[in-house]
Amino acid sequence: MQNAPDPALGHACPHLDKNDPRCQDRFRMAELDAMYRYCLGGFYGCPMFHRINREETHQPRAAPVPRTQPLTIHGRFARRSRDA
Repeated sequence: MQNAPDPALGHACPHLDKNDPRCQDRFRMAELDAMYRYCLGGFYGCPMFHRINREETHQPRAAPVPRTQPLTIHGRFARRSRDA
């Protein structure tokens, strides 16, 4: 006879299998109640769940390329000695 699937695993945090080191604190004996409360059912109440989601959906922006300002003297473009 085959074992029935654990119903709690159907409501598990989607980040549970990603092995994120920030979630490892929950997997200690002293934190097992919090693991069952958050990781296996109430992960919408977990601040780390929301933080990981934000990091995954918001890609870091590329640093803007600085624009060079042309050198002018009295409103006219200055010629550099190497341009002459």
